[in-house]
Amino acid sequence: MKIRVVLAVCAVAGTVVGQAFAAGSAAAPAASTNKPSSVVAATGGEIVARVNGAVITRKDLDAAVQDFSNQMARQGRRVPPGQTAALQQSVLDQLIGRQLVLQQGSKQIPADIEKKVQDQVDQTRARMGGDEEFKKTLAGSGITVEQYTRQVRDNILVRETIQALVDKQVKISPDEAKAFYDGNPDQFKQPEMVRASHILIRCSPDATEEVKKQKRAQIDAALALVKGGEKFADVAKKVSEDPGSAENGGDVGYFPRGRMVPEFDTVAFSLKTNEISGVITTQFGYHILEVTGRKPAQIMPFDQVKDQLTDYLKQRKGSDITRTYVADLRKSAKVEVLLPEPGPSALTPPTVQTTPVQAPSPGK
Repeated sequence: MKIRVVLAVCAVAGTVVGQAFAAGSAAAPAASTNKPSSVVAATGGEIVARVNGAVITRKDLDAAVQDFSNQMARQGRRVPPGQTAALQQSVLDQLIGRQLVLQQGSKQIPADIEKKVQDQVDQTRARMGGDEEFKKTLAGSGITVEQYTRQVRDNILVRETIQALVDKQVKISPDEAKAFYDGNPDQFKQPEMVRASHILIRCSPDATEEVKKQKRAQIDAALALVKGGEKFADVAKKVSEDPGSAENGGDVGYFPRGRMVPEFDTVAFSLKTNEISGVITTQFGYHILEVTGRKPAQIMPFDQVKDQLTDYLKQRKGSDITRTYVADLRKSAKVEVLLPEPGPSALTPPTVQTTPVQAPSPGK
């Protein structure tokens, strides 16, 4: 199970908080002015809004719209034709709300903000494989390390400002969590899952027949070792070319049907526990597979999910608190919207679907 954290305000568009920002804009039209024009910032970028003097550029808006579109694509959806202008206006409202919260949060900066910023930058650098790849990736996105660090700092301030507001005003009782659990059993279904380990010898589908023959000989030799009595995990550590699992003896954890590539998936769910497969060919190369555990389909027990469920319900209630908070900030703010309003034919922009529970992640 995975509870969606709906206050993930680092993502500008599509989150509940982002929608709260947008909702707040409608509550105070008198505090805003719409002046469609071609305004260019000192940096050369077109300005699409000003929030108490702080500018939001076309580049900022385009990046946020792209983030939103990417979220929709991950759900198998796309922005319908004719809704681009309405979507841009909606996302701009979210950026305005975010800027208002950022300005408010900057009045009470946490004492440990710099450490949190550095920790997050260091984690990102490590995930990218080191400083060189980190800088290369940022340069490819058109931003410097300093600009990225400032974005991280802003995101932390926004997130912590909203989280402090929610923590102060929202409480979820055990009875409320249990009532949601009892009333929404489908949200807590866990499908049948298997736990597996594998040994991989990589081989591209486009490899020459000579290379394929060599790789096949390697996997056959590994299978012979396992069949000969050597422990599967020991062979995986020695010869597997999957860096994500080799050091763990080939263990890839639990997964439901459909999570792995079809060839791997079919064999995994056909084997008995502790049974070892023959050689399996996938787009990644040659595999040997061992199933080490099974979990039947079930409704997850309340005690197992209550903490995450309580967090989800707290964040869901927090969206209403956030809407009111942003609307109040906007009433007293000077907001200039320079983006032309969508025409009367524009439809309501799409939203990203969020639910309290989704299919389980692989676990151990």
